[in-house]
Amino acid sequence: MKWGNGQTVPCETIKNSVLYMETRDKLFTEEQYRKQLAGYSKRCKQLESSIMEIINAEKEHIQLYSAPNSNVAYNKTVTLFGCKLNSFLTKYSVGEDMEVLKYNYNDLLETLTNHWTITGMYVQMLWMLSIGIMLDTDEQNIRILSSMVDNENVNDALYDFLIKYRLTDWERCSNTVLFPVPYQNALSIISSNNQSKELSIQKLEKYLKKEWYQGHSDCAWHDDHKYGIRHDGYWSFESGALVKILGLDDSSLKGLPYYPYDMVHWNENKI
Repeated sequence: MKWGNGQTVPCETIKNSVLYMETRDKLFTEEQYRKQLAGYSKRCKQLESSIMEIINAEKEHIQLYSAPNSNVAYNKTVTLFGCKLNSFLTKYSVGEDMEVLKYNYNDLLETLTNHWTITGMYVQMLWMLSIGIMLDTDEQNIRILSSMVDNENVNDALYDFLIKYRLTDWERCSNTVLFPVPYQNALSIISSNNQSKELSIQKLEKYLKKEWYQGHSDCAWHDDHKYGIRHDGYWSFESGALVKILGLDDSSLKGLPYYPYDMVHWNENKI
């Protein structure tokens, strides 16, 4: 294998070496994140194998469970998406290269397609839209996400704002959010941009420091770092998407907890 300086390096050397990254979320160590990723990888493979077994059984008209095979496969695919999403968050937290995460994002979308519902999955869609915007994903990917939102007849101003940025033909235009805490404050950031970008960045900084994390106190992942067992990372992806859409100067937000600065700026200064 060719190394960066053109030197040929045996694959065994790379395989046996330890690649150190600077973690983005400092609440866990790289070692903890790596162990966690290994667990997610194992679980994803188990789920994929089980889903494939169901698909093959269905082709042979063999019923494997008391519930219809299709129902079980659907539920397992939703679980698989959750596992892959957890892995994605953990990779970003540990410091994974953004090109790798772009590839993982496409895989995430493929798993989610036709397996999303607004019930219990609001945040997941918000993250997928926001991450897609920051990573400059293909327009077709945003259309796939928007179709799922449309099929569920969801009226949410934050969803609409994000989708409209990439799809000018998006017709929904809500003025409220399904979950006012904390997302009503995100709408205030958007509306303040009409007055001044400085005001928007001030409100965004307040959102990140005082409102975002506190507003998710009912989520299962809230405070999970305190137990030292599992922690994917805490990220306000919608904040990064808003910075990109509104054209805000986020230099004051660099290094601020929860703000995905590297994802906002991943494509800058590339040759």
